[in-house]
Amino acid sequence: MRLPLEGPGGTIWPAAYLCWIAALLTLGLMYLASAVLVPLAFALFILALVAPLERALRRALGGMAAGILTLVITIGVAILFLSLAAWGLTVVAQWTIANSARLQRLFNIELADLDPRFTLVLTLFQDGFNVTWVLRALQELLVRINSTAGLIFLSFLFVTLGVFELDEVPSRIRRITRHPDHWADVTEQISAKLRRYMLIRTVASLLTGLTVWLFAMYAGLELATAWGALAFLLNYIPFLGPLLATLFPSFFAFVQFGSLNAAVIVLLILNVIQIAYGCYLEPRLAGSAFSLSPLAVMVAVFFWGLVWGIPGTFIGVPILIAATSIWTSQGLQRSHDPGAVDPGSPNREDPKAGSSLM
Repeated sequence: MRLPLEGPGGTIWPAAYLCWIAALLTLGLMYLASAVLVPLAFALFILALVAPLERALRRALGGMAAGILTLVITIGVAILFLSLAAWGLTVVAQWTIANSARLQRLFNIELADLDPRFTLVLTLFQDGFNVTWVLRALQELLVRINSTAGLIFLSFLFVTLGVFELDEVPSRIRRITRHPDHWADVTEQISAKLRRYMLIRTVASLLTGLTVWLFAMYAGLELATAWGALAFLLNYIPFLGPLLATLFPSFFAFVQFGSLNAAVIVLLILNVIQIAYGCYLEPRLAGSAFSLSPLAVMVAVFFWGLVWGIPGTFIGVPILIAATSIWTSQGLQRSHDPGAVDPGSPNREDPKAGSSLM
């Protein structure tokens, strides 16, 4: 028997209110517990990616040796990515500091030339703009990246613990669920989708970084290697990453060439590169494997970025893939068995319990 849910004054609370309250409390908990939940989410994501490698090594080398070698390879790849990001951002920050006076002067000159046509723009920005804005933005970005050192360490601690237990995942699923075969299949499907997602992202990121580097070399842009490296890394973050990968080089082209027209041309060409790979190549490689709408992807990136910051913008799409896979699998299970009741439902009747009362 279900008791009525009463609020203050004896009023009945509709179920929708309770759902909203539960959702808000969950979001608050996720935000407050981000120091643990973010590393855990990344650890599960990494374990899903390296599971086939660990299985192959286990068949060839045995359990302990396979876990150690898988962990060494995983840490090596992670260090490579983090070092590349730190190097690229450091080079860009140093170049900005060295050319800060020139940037301020060029900005004032360009606004002065636009004064007859854009008086309002000149009024708003000529006095207010200062190159320290750019420096502060870069410093803030570096500080945020440095602040993730604890999250990175905790993530690899979780990965270390999880790698040596990958072979026990099927048996644990059987112990904690009423439908072990179903949830084992769902887990494997999610892992396969995440691996394919990262494969497609990596191919597109490599092509994007290589193309940006070649264009920067051809155009004579300084820091061409750094722009290619940052374009490669930022492409892993949908929407926000490609946007930053086009804005930064264009902004620095304005300083190097001293021409707003040159910066606009660089911006247009870089956007063509991003659109070619992001809107043409990636959908063709993905096919119908994910069936994610661009709106859902954008919402996931911004939502998890709001909750978990920079790490959330990266992990948002993998979380969306996992959530949609679980939702789809549940719908298929109910369609195949219309009379089935969800295992977690309080109305589910346990046949064993019924027989014990007879």
